[in-house]
Amino acid sequence: MTLDESLALLGLSEAITQRWLEQLHEPHRHYHTLNHVKEMLRHYDGSSREMIAAIWLHDIIYDPRASDNEERSANQARADLPPDIDIDLVVRLILDSKHHTGGDPLTDAFNDLDLGIIGSSAGSYDRYAEQIRLEYAFVPDEVYRPARAGILRKFNERQIFRTTAFRHLESQAHFNLEREITRLEMHD
Repeated sequence: MTLDESLALLGLSEAITQRWLEQLHEPHRHYHTLNHVKEMLRHYDGSSREMIAAIWLHDIIYDPRASDNEERSANQARADLPPDIDIDLVVRLILDSKHHTGGDPLTDAFNDLDLGIIGSSAGSYDRYAEQIRLEYAFVPDEVYRPARAGILRKFNERQIFRTTAFRHLESQAHFNLEREITRLEMHD
């Protein structure tokens, strides 16, 4: 699905659409951008307006210095979405993206779309890791490296993908995570 198709399905005002595009182009963003939305939509083969809204809005508020991005993104969803969309469902998907725990088929599908980059080719994953580092450029290396390695270890200790559409990426995801953890720890 393309960006234009997804926006047409949501039926938003021009002002809301423009604000979303501006937010996704904020200068501190390097990974959590419109390209991330495009990639998720490219791999989404359904037509659920709620899923599409969650794809657009799960990172609409993104401040790497804040710990409440998902909650603030959920609040924006409540304010921006038309009443004929199940806003409670969109909010649930957004809030679950904070920890990617899932548990039901729709949330699992959303999380797999969001985490798909982890199972990408080594080169694509390396670009993603570089983009995340740029978003946290304000964090000194001696703090960033162990913190990032700790986050990645938690992902590496569990099953990442829960849907049949993404399960084939599981071994590549663990390979990518192990490579980045090793690189991070080599600098300790």
